[in-house]
Amino acid sequence: MKAALQYLLIIIWLLLAIWSQSWVLISLLCLVSVLLWHPALKHWLRNYSNQIARARVKWLEWLLALGISILFIGFVNTYAISFYTMQSSSMSPAHNINELIVINKLAYGPARQVNQCQKYRRLPGYSPMKHGDVLAFHFPEADTSFVKHVEENYHFVKRQYQTTKSYNPLLKAEVQHNPVNNRKIFIKRLIALPGDTMSISNGEYFINNQRLACNELFVAKYSLRSSTPDHIKEAIRKKAHTTYRENGTQQIEIQRKLVEENNWGAYLNIEEETMNMPNTYVFPFQASYFWNASYMGPIIIPTKGKTVRLTMTNIPLYRRIIEAYEDNHLAIKNNTILINGKNSKEYTFKMNYYWVAGDNQKHSFDSRYWGFVPENHIIGRVEKLSDTK
Repeated sequence: MKAALQYLLIIIWLLLAIWSQSWVLISLLCLVSVLLWHPALKHWLRNYSNQIARARVKWLEWLLALGISILFIGFVNTYAISFYTMQSSSMSPAHNINELIVINKLAYGPARQVNQCQKYRRLPGYSPMKHGDVLAFHFPEADTSFVKHVEENYHFVKRQYQTTKSYNPLLKAEVQHNPVNNRKIFIKRLIALPGDTMSISNGEYFINNQRLACNELFVAKYSLRSSTPDHIKEAIRKKAHTTYRENGTQQIEIQRKLVEENNWGAYLNIEEETMNMPNTYVFPFQASYFWNASYMGPIIIPTKGKTVRLTMTNIPLYRRIIEAYEDNHLAIKNNTILINGKNSKEYTFKMNYYWVAGDNQKHSFDSRYWGFVPENHIIGRVEKLSDTK
């Protein structure tokens, strides 16, 4: 019975070592196998344990148990699950600030070699990424950060200066480069997959010309009409995520599904940006696109192996992918696009990319403001530990 258990454990260990492709597990497996089955070593270990004092045996057992525990915890954290505390309200009410969540790395498969896009790979998982999943990922724009002003977004400060030409002392502050696995973690909802055609109209997402079901989960901003009966006003306020007055008007931030379920559309005016009024703080930061946070697209989400024709019109969409995420040098001279010094009229993507959004739309810093999420930045799927009240 004991021998059968040993064989079973070795087989499980072997399968884990093959799946994880971990040289540490493979090395330990070889060491344990030699200790268990090599006759001379087994004889020596038996004699040694009989000769040393019982107190020392206890210490060795505790040290062995501690070592195995550390190895097990490290393996689980690297390949299976990790815990995270929500740092913002951008996913409220689905996930609230300071809420403890678990990041499931097994669902999509743990990511390996994330700091090198050429070597990046993902181990086999048990579930594909789906629209509406909540993802944990490393923030793509955290590749460069200020050394002494860690809460400031380096790229946002640069864009702000380019837009307003207003000098910011931070532009001369010391900066540092951060590898992918050291960048801060963001939690957002998956909106668009590689190959999808995505657009935003009046604050709602459309994928391949179909309205996305999770639009109903999003918290939108409305103004309450003054003609609304008092009992309806009170009912709306009770269900609202938050209420406040702005320019003398009652503002309501509430989930779209609650407005639809209760037929409150006649009493609320949705507050969205105006179509064709460009916002240069919105991706891809070009007034010529006439995009803003309420009206964007259509955008085709880049797919690994897909080749796109490059033009001066679409290069703002793909420039950061080519330069920052896929390690190329890009320059534009005399309306000619040069990649690694060569005249380039097309580009083939090396990774898949995704589009994400926060449920609390008016208070979410998401893909609308910085663009695509590279596949190697994705840590795993978020699982909820407690029900939201």
